[in-house]
Amino acid sequence: MPNRDYIQTVAHELIKKYDTRDPFELCKAIGVEVFYADLGSLKGMYKYLKKNRFAVINERLDTYSKTLVCAHELGHDILHQDLAKRVCLQEFMLYDMKSRPEYEANLFASEILLPDDKILILAHDGYDIEQIAKALSTDINLVAIKISSMNTRGYQFNNVIDAKSDFLRK
Repeated sequence: MPNRDYIQTVAHELIKKYDTRDPFELCKAIGVEVFYADLGSLKGMYKYLKKNRFAVINERLDTYSKTLVCAHELGHDILHQDLAKRVCLQEFMLYDMKSRPEYEANLFASEILLPDDKILILAHDGYDIEQIAKALSTDINLVAIKISSMNTRGYQFNNVIDAKSDFLRK
């Protein structure tokens, strides 16, 4: 299983190589086909089948959620292809911290979607995690994952919260 440093490094190298943080563009660049379908309560899924890599995103999600799910599924592609060859990785909820692959995909998504410099500027201006999330129009749980990740790299954010594992449950 990949460790936090590896996940951070791979995410940053991907951003640098393709000069984008857009998970849809990154999927296209590395050969992950993205499809939309009415998945009911399922938010998205990732499958590796006969050398083909697929991310399917629930078409009923709002634009922000589609982007977040795409970044998460991209994380599965980068980190969990071997697992996805055996099972279809399905997301009924985001921020599932009970499963290591789900946590790793969430960490990858936070690294792709949230630049360190934006977090640092807002934190320097005195914003707390909730205010940072609002300023970046993102979810507090994603910010909490990112800040926890940044703390492992030597930053010292004091008000880290635990991300809720049942967030965005339908």
